Parts: sequence; C-alpha cells; structure tokens
Amino acid sequence: MKGAAVAVLLEGPTYGYEVAKRINRRMGSSWHIQEKHIYTVLRQLEASGLVRSEKAPIDVPPFWRRIYHATDEAVEARRNWFVTPPVASIVRPDIHARLAFASEDDIPDLLRSLEELRVDLLEEMEDNAATQTPRVSWLGTVMSLHRVAVEKRLQAEVEWVGEACRTLEEVASEQHR
Repeated sequence: MKGAAVAVLLEGPTYGYEVAKRINRRMGSSWHIQEKHIYTVLRQLEASGLVRSEKAPIDVPPFWRRIYHATDEAVEARRNWFVTPPVASIVRPDIHARLAFASEDDIPDLLRSLEELRVDLLEEMEDNAATQTPRVSWLGTVMSLHRVAVEKRLQAEVEWVGEACRTLEEVASEQHR
C-alpha cells in the first residue's frame, strides 16, 4: 500500500481521499483501501520522509484540506519498490500493484520481478508436490484436495506470469522500433 501511495503522489500532489480513490481505481477488486484508512499510510510515509504535507485552503467547511507531496526521497523509494522481489503469499497483490503503478520505463524491473515470482511459484509447486498425502483417511482426503487446489492456483499463476512477461516484452520491443 505504501508503494502504491508513493507512486500516486509522484504523479502529483493531492489529498488523502484522492490517493485512496486512485489506488482503488487502478487495483480494482484485487486491493481496496477505505479512504479513511489511507491517512495511516500517509502519516507513516510522512514520518519516514517520503511524503510531506501542508494545509491548503478550500471553499467548503472546514475551509482547508491537507495536501500531500512526494519528496525527493520518494523517487528512490518507488524505484526500490520495483526492484525488490515481490512479497510471496497466497494472494500476491504486490506484483499487481507494481503493474498498476508502473510506467513503460519500469518494464525491465517488472520483468525481473515477474521472473523472480515465476521461480518462487515453481519452487512452491515442487514443495506442494512433495507433500502428497494418501487418501486413506478423511484427513488424507482433505489434505489431498487442498494440495490439488494449491497446485491449480500455482499453475494458473505461472501461466499468468508468462503471459504478463510476453505482453511486457512486446511493449518493450515496440518502444525500440
């Protein structure tokens, strides 16, 4: 969430609710932040020096609004976000957030992140296959069903990563023409 908020603010200064709306619009249903909760993220970013804020006058009560600006350090933080391996979890919103807030200049970093994710997925598939449980009991049956579900999810993710890489490589090759 912090990386996405920094990316939004690097596009231009704005107020907190707008930061949340832009994140939610780009991430669709894969990620959602309630507008009121973005302020916790923005305070953390401000405390770390990636964001600064100021009060700006508006025409309606309370007649001011806090506007957030990315600092010079935010540029490097965004860059670090793109080159750091994605967080591995059952749901991988981090790589989707990177895609949603990337520019065409980020394609090489995105491709590296996707390749790292692909390697992690293949390792998870190996680990999952190694945990096969015979269906000789109810627990064995349930565990076997879970293993099959994990295998299908991982296979689908590996396929998606391949598709994403091919698409990004096509865009990059079109840039060089």
